[in-house]
Amino acid sequence: MSSAMSPTSDVAVIGAGLSGALVARQLAQQNLSVMVIEAGAVADGATGNSAELALLGTPEFYATLEERHGTAFATEVWELSARNLELLAATAQSLGLPAPCVGSLRPIGTSTEAPLAQRSAQRLAHQGFNVTLEDAMELGYLIGLHTFDDLRFDPADMSRRLLAHRHITLRPRTEILRLDTDDEGVTLWGRRYSLRAKAAVLTAGAFAGRLCPTLRPYLTMLPVQTLECRTPEQLALPLVLEEGQVLVQDRGDFWRLSAWTGQPQGDPWPLLEKYGQQFCPQATLRRRYTTWVGRSADGLPLVGQLAETPHLYTLTGLGPWGLSWAFVATQLLLGLMLHDEDPGLFDVHRFDKM
Repeated sequence: MSSAMSPTSDVAVIGAGLSGALVARQLAQQNLSVMVIEAGAVADGATGNSAELALLGTPEFYATLEERHGTAFATEVWELSARNLELLAATAQSLGLPAPCVGSLRPIGTSTEAPLAQRSAQRLAHQGFNVTLEDAMELGYLIGLHTFDDLRFDPADMSRRLLAHRHITLRPRTEILRLDTDDEGVTLWGRRYSLRAKAAVLTAGAFAGRLCPTLRPYLTMLPVQTLECRTPEQLALPLVLEEGQVLVQDRGDFWRLSAWTGQPQGDPWPLLEKYGQQFCPQATLRRRYTTWVGRSADGLPLVGQLAETPHLYTLTGLGPWGLSWAFVATQLLLGLMLHDEDPGLFDVHRFDKM
């Protein structure tokens, strides 16, 4: 490896997906010089292969979250999710990008789930969230939990526009193999080069554990499989099924079905087959692909500064619902970096406190 140093940047952001682009843009707006380093192309990973849908809430029902962690925790998580949608809408408007409100429906087909959905709807409506219970018999289900504020947008296009800033230098197809930190900053090592910055932010969820071993116990790599097909069937609302592990959308000229499981070796394909046969049995295949994402142990982002590695920050672990967290997680990270504010529920050290 060469020891020659490139010109120093204030901050190096590793990963040019949506999270990396959001962090870079907000730092650049503070007149900081930002170098964004991406092993592939901009938005070439989970961002470019996402469902393009930011959802309100969490994969599990609010009532389930409340039973496990208490009312205060469940409410704060949903409030953060709602804040994420507000920040997304504001960002899209500032960039001149569409982000229509499309909503979503969580169909309930079993008597076990029905009480959870009913309690969730009652509690959420009481707290001011825009949700209702609706009849879902046309889809073959008892009822459905309808959330109205979910947004559809193109995160890849947004990432490219966010990175178009005079204080941002983009280095695509630049692989980082190792990070070294010292009292003055961070050195990023490649195969034949090294880069230097006063601080670094690790946003590449799929590779965060490799570059920072401290994160490995908190991250699980999960495959998300997506099936796109053409069908004459129509679907009024995106469907969220299997406690958030399956998403079915009608995109106009094709349908998109995405699925994941909570296990690294889990195979989401049976879920795609099940719901493909249920909702669009006459469909013809358009495209099928797999994307790997890093998910934290509790499904919430990992935001913070790693104590044993000075000047290194992280925003990773967003998982399959990454678009539902990226904007508010970025806001919390910038609060920490610029104002030393606590990232709260997303604190990367939260598992150490258990």
